[in-house]
Amino acid sequence: MSISDASSRAAPQAPELLPGPAPGSWRERCEWFRIRLLQEPPPGLNADEIESHCSAMPPHYWEKVTAGDLVWGLEAVHGFLSLVASSQTAPTAPFMQWRQTPESGCTRLLLCTWDRRGLLAKAAAAFSAMKMNILRAAVFTRSDHIVLDDFAVADADGRGLVEESRLHEASFLVEGALQEPPRFASIWACSRHKWVAPPERKPAQVRLDNHSSSKATLVHIEATDRLGLLYDVLQTVADAGLDVTEAGITTEGGRACDVIQVVDERRQKLADPARLAWLQERLELALG
Repeated sequence: MSISDASSRAAPQAPELLPGPAPGSWRERCEWFRIRLLQEPPPGLNADEIESHCSAMPPHYWEKVTAGDLVWGLEAVHGFLSLVASSQTAPTAPFMQWRQTPESGCTRLLLCTWDRRGLLAKAAAAFSAMKMNILRAAVFTRSDHIVLDDFAVADADGRGLVEESRLHEASFLVEGALQEPPRFASIWACSRHKWVAPPERKPAQVRLDNHSSSKATLVHIEATDRLGLLYDVLQTVADAGLDVTEAGITTEGGRACDVIQVVDERRQKLADPARLAWLQERLELALG
C-alpha cells in the first residue's frame, strides 16, 4: 500500500454519538464532550487520545464543534499519528479523509498533519489544480503542533460533490507538496490556476485589522470567487514570514469573504506600520 493509499480515504459517516446539547462556553463544551467521550470512547480510540485532544485544541474549536465532527477529528488525528509512526512513511506525510454531504451540496475534507508555514497555501493549490472550489475552511492547530484543517469544497464546474478519483489526486498533490523536496507535479499545481483563472470582475478589497483581536492581525478579503483565490492569499501571507492561526472562509453569490488571522515570528500581531503596509500592497497585487 502506498503512502497516498494509507493517508487518504473516504471517512465513514459517523452518527452523533453524544446525545443532547452541549453547554454554552467553550470550556463548558470541552468538558462536557470530554466526560462523555471518556465514559464511552469511540471504537479504536483510548482515553489518552481523548484527553490529549481536549487539552490541546484551541478555544475556537470548542465553540462550534459538533459531536460527529469531534469524533471525526479524533479519528483523523489517530490516523495521522499511526501513519507517521510507520517506518515506511515520511514524517511530512499528511492524513486526509473526506465525506460526501449531498444535503449541503459539497464535500467535506479533513486534513491532519504537523503544523508548518505555507501548509494551507499548498493544500489550497492542490484543490485548485483539481478544479475544486473551497467554500469554507476552518483551521485548528493543537498545542502539540498537530494541525486539523476542515474544508468544504465543491466541483468548480458546478456539479457540487467532488468525485472520488479527484479527491485521491488532490491528496496525492498535497502529500507531494509537503515533501522535501516537493514533487514536480505539486509545484506545477501551485501555479496552474494563474493560467486558467478569469480576470477579476470586481476589484478585490483588502483590509488589515489590528484592533479586533489582542493576539493576531486580522486580514479581511472580499473578492470575486475563482480557482486559486485562497492560495494567492495564503501564499502571500507565507511569503511575508507570517503564520495563520485561524481562517474563516465563506463564499456566497460568487463572492468570497475571508477573514484570516496572522501572527509574526514571535506569535504576535503585526506591530510595524511598514510591514502592515507592505502586506497590504502584496495582497492587493496578488489579487489582481
